[in-house]
Amino acid sequence: MNIYLFCSGGFSTSLLAQNMKKEFQNQGYGDIDVQAFDYGSLEDVVDEADLVLLAPQIAWVKSDVEEEYPEKKVMVMEMQDFGSMDGSKMVEKVKGGLGI
Repeated sequence: MNIYLFCSGGFSTSLLAQNMKKEFQNQGYGDIDVQAFDYGSLEDVVDEADLVLLAPQIAWVKSDVEEEYPEKKVMVMEMQDFGSMDGSKMVEKVKGGLGI
């Protein structure tokens, strides 16, 4: 499974993506890949994504992404979760959103 995080530049989500990937591995989900991208690259990589996770600063694009890619699960990170870079908290929210 591929979880792709998007923000305006891709930089702020890189640390969170690493933290989430470590947490998924610690929980035995070694088959889950987490990567960070800038929003401008969405079109280039979205085909491989199972979950599109948007940073709070680009939450306004959620409906556009859902409309453009109806087969993709799209979630928006909450500001406090994003700001804390807490991989375990984000993993739990993602697992809840995906039903795993």
